[in-house]
Amino acid sequence: MKLHPKLREILNTHGEIKSYEYNMPLFITGCMRSGTTLLHNSLSNHPQLLKIGFELNKAWNDIGGAPILKECLYRNEKDVDPEYIYHMTNYFYDFIKENKTLKRQLMRANELRKSKIGRVSYDWDNIIPVNKSPHFMNKIKYIGNIFPESKIIMINRDIFAHSASQKVHFDNAYRRKRLMKYFPDDEKNCWTDVSHKEFLKNKYPSGQLYPNNFRLIPKMWIKLNFLAINELMELGGGRFLFVKYEDLLDNKEKEYRRIFDFLSLKEECKAAEEKIIARDITHKNTTTRGNPMKKWKKQLQPEEIEAIEEVINEDVEKFNFINNAISYQQRDLLQ
Repeated sequence: MKLHPKLREILNTHGEIKSYEYNMPLFITGCMRSGTTLLHNSLSNHPQLLKIGFELNKAWNDIGGAPILKECLYRNEKDVDPEYIYHMTNYFYDFIKENKTLKRQLMRANELRKSKIGRVSYDWDNIIPVNKSPHFMNKIKYIGNIFPESKIIMINRDIFAHSASQKVHFDNAYRRKRLMKYFPDDEKNCWTDVSHKEFLKNKYPSGQLYPNNFRLIPKMWIKLNFLAINELMELGGGRFLFVKYEDLLDNKEKEYRRIFDFLSLKEECKAAEEKIIARDITHKNTTTRGNPMKKWKKQLQPEEIEAIEEVINEDVEKFNFINNAISYQQRDLLQ
């Protein structure tokens, strides 16, 4: 017996389920130690912005066609395959579905109690999944084509402060795991992890390994920022936003208003946005203590500061392009 259409609607027994148009993800990227985690955590307090895991490096590496774990290889729109789109789309959908469960609500409540990060309930009908990873810096056009019309926020940190923080981060990894970092001799690939055993086999040139060569850190800053900015511009102005780490701390109200204007979230969420803007940002430095704006002057040796200046002078056109592109977009959006 065929039920009346209205009754079928109530009982949800139609032959086809309803179709929905889901929001595209928001991606946050920037060089390591540039504030991606800080922004990711802050935005997770918004009712529409759901933090999807921490970075999803394993998911992107295993099912998303984006090598990240040992080698961080360049990918662009030519590398996109329908299989990867299918897998990552389902992964994001399943993550959202799982986060609606009571178990995940209790987990979020515990996280909110302990660290004041995120929220318990979200606006599930208008949710936007947020995925952050520094490894997107050489995969901008790839993720931009896996999820068409998705938006990307790129954070840039001063090259001196970044180099100091990256140095401490890499030094810790070397002390704990004897893990070294290889600087690939090309324009687009990022760091490769090198074990001490691999180093002893002379598989990698010593001069292109950190901690052997400090200059590699500022060189990678220029390499990745130059690449990412160019590819973001190719995606189109409406899809990306540049944020300076220093402005995120010193001019928090202005920067967060720029971010929320860029995301065009629901008007009903304005009160939540104001709470995020008014909230004190806690600097959870995972490797060092101190003021993130000034401590680099104590962390870096005079010869390391000189090395950064030399790297800038050697690639001054790219360095100026990076700073000018970010400053220009900020001025343009404020007019």
